[in-house]
Amino acid sequence: MHGRPGYAARCGRPRLTLIIGAMALVVAGCGADSTSVPPASAPGSSSATRPPASAPAVAPSQAPSSTVGGTTGTTTPAPSQNSDPNFEGTRVAFDPANFVDPLLDTNPFHPLKPGLQWVRAGTTEVGSRVVPHEIITTMTDVIRVIDGVTTIAMLDESTDSGEVSQVSIDYLALDKDGNVWILGGYTEDYEGGAYTNTDSAYLGTGNGAELGILSPAFVDAGTVRWFIGKAPEEKASVGQPVEVGITACVTFGCFDNVRVVQEGNVGAPDNENKYYAPGVGVINNFPLDASLHQDTFQLTNFLELSPAGLAEASQMVLDLEQHARVVAADVYGSAPASKRAP
Repeated sequence: MHGRPGYAARCGRPRLTLIIGAMALVVAGCGADSTSVPPASAPGSSSATRPPASAPAVAPSQAPSSTVGGTTGTTTPAPSQNSDPNFEGTRVAFDPANFVDPLLDTNPFHPLKPGLQWVRAGTTEVGSRVVPHEIITTMTDVIRVIDGVTTIAMLDESTDSGEVSQVSIDYLALDKDGNVWILGGYTEDYEGGAYTNTDSAYLGTGNGAELGILSPAFVDAGTVRWFIGKAPEEKASVGQPVEVGITACVTFGCFDNVRVVQEGNVGAPDNENKYYAPGVGVINNFPLDASLHQDTFQLTNFLELSPAGLAEASQMVLDLEQHARVVAADVYGSAPASKRAP
C-alpha cells in the first residue's frame, strides 16, 4: 500500500493515452478552460492556496492531543512509541456509522474536491539508474460504496522517463472528525506503455485487508503513530509526525503550517517523509532508508479541471474498474459498479 507514492496532477505535458488490451484509457486533458490554483503564499503569510472546502474542518478542540486527530501544536519530539519500528500504531475502530459524504471535503491536509489535480515531479530509481519521475493525481467524482461507506476515487498516474509505469485508484472516505481513510485500491503496472500486471486490488475488509486513516484531520508533535492500512498480502502501513507548523517551499511556491509525516511499513516505517500543506495536500516527498525506489518529488502544478477534463478523468477510473473485473475478478468481478456523483 503506497509503496510507490501517488499524489500528483496533470498539465504541462501532452495528453496521454494508455492501451489495455483493446481498451483505450484517455487521461483527462488540461485545456484552456482548466483553472490554475493560485501559487502558495510567501513565507510568513497565511493567505489561502485553493478555494475553500464546502464545509469547515472539525475544530481542534474536538480532537484530543496525542492521538489521531490531535490539535496542531509545537515541534517537540514525537512520543517514544514512535521510535519502535514494530509498533503498529494507534487504530480507530472502523464503523460505517461514523462516516460522512466525502464531498464535504473537510480535511484541509487531504482535499477531496472533485476536479483538483496535482503535478509532482522528481526522480526514481529503475534498476541502478536514476530517471525522471512524474506523478499526476486527480480527485475524480467517481463514487463507490465499500463496506457500507461512500468513498471517492483518487486517480494516480506515474511516469518514469516519460513512459507510463503505474496507474492506480485509491478509494478515500471521510469520517465525522475529518479524518481521511483509505478503504480500497487498485494498481496496474506498465512497461513500455503497455499493461504488464495488476500489483494490488482490494475493496474493504475482504481477503484480509485492514482499514485505517491515511490523513488525520489534526496532528501535533505529540500524536502517536497511526495505522494507515494493510492491503491483502502486504505489510501494514503507518504514519507519524516529524515536524508540524513549519514553512516549506517547493517549485510551485511556499506554504505555511506544513506538517511533515513519516510514512512506511511496520518494521521499516522510515520509507519517506511527506510534506502536507493545508488547503493543498502533499507538496514534497523525501525518500528515507527503507525506500525501495528512492522516489523524490515536489509539487510543480496545482489546478482545477474543467468539467470536460473531470469527466475524462472519471471515465478513466470507470474504464480501469472494467479492466479490473477481468484481471482481478475475485475482487471486482461481483462488486457493484461505481458511479459518478450527480
